[in-house]
Formats: sequence, structure tokens, C-alpha cells
Amino acid sequence: MKINFEISDELALIIPRSQLLITAANPETYAGPIEQLTKQLEKCPKLYETDGKEEHPAIFHYFYGGTDIYIAEYDREDTMFGYTILNNDIEMSEWGYTSVSEICSIAPLNIDYWFEEQTIEAALHRRNPGYFRKPASAA
Repeated sequence: MKINFEISDELALIIPRSQLLITAANPETYAGPIEQLTKQLEKCPKLYETDGKEEHPAIFHYFYGGTDIYIAEYDREDTMFGYTILNNDIEMSEWGYTSVSEICSIAPLNIDYWFEEQTIEAALHRRNPGYFRKPASAA
């Protein structure tokens, strides 16, 4: 059975190019994750919409080795806001802005197609409970 699916231009912008090519060539494997990622994109808060909140939605997760980038907000153009851990350096990890073009230009980074919806704070606590406090959403 042949599965047809479409990756919108807006969604294609946030998927690293090498991953996008593999995804498009394997619709049987990636139709479900692309549908889920499309839903996540639709509900992603715009910049500054989560300011002042105790917890931030983890809408997208990019990863490679010890690098994790959790995205909470996206302006639908090029700017994202979230939390970044580079090379397992938790002490230097931080909240900040990044660009989609920058993320997608780093060849080994992938967007996590199977990332479970949660808050960034819960994801950080699960990743390293000895360093990040347990948020209310993880109780």
C-alpha cells in the first residue's frame, strides 16, 4: 500500500535538510510523525507568549549526542525561543533565542519525531533529575 503525505513548506523549514530528504523518501515510516509535528507547529506559541509562566511547553526537541534544544516559542519566520544544552554541559545550559536556519545548518542535529509532549522543565528534570528541580507538571 502506497502512503501519500505532504510536508508543508512551513513545516519543512524547521526540519533539518538531511532529515527532511530521508523523511520524504520514506512516507510509510514518517507519515505519523509528520502529522504529529504538523499539529505541534499549529499550536506552538508565538514569541513572548509564555513570558512569566512557571513552565513552558516543549513543542519541538532537536538533538544530537549530548546536545538538546527544547523549543517553546516560534515566530513562524526564523526565530525560536527555548532551552539549550550543548555537549552535556548542563552548568552552561540556558534559555535563549536561536534561529531555525542556524539549527537546521548543523548537519547532525535532528528534530525529534517521537518527542512526547511535556513542558521543558519536565523534560529537563527527566534528563537530569539531580540538577533540575521537579516541576509541578511532573508531579
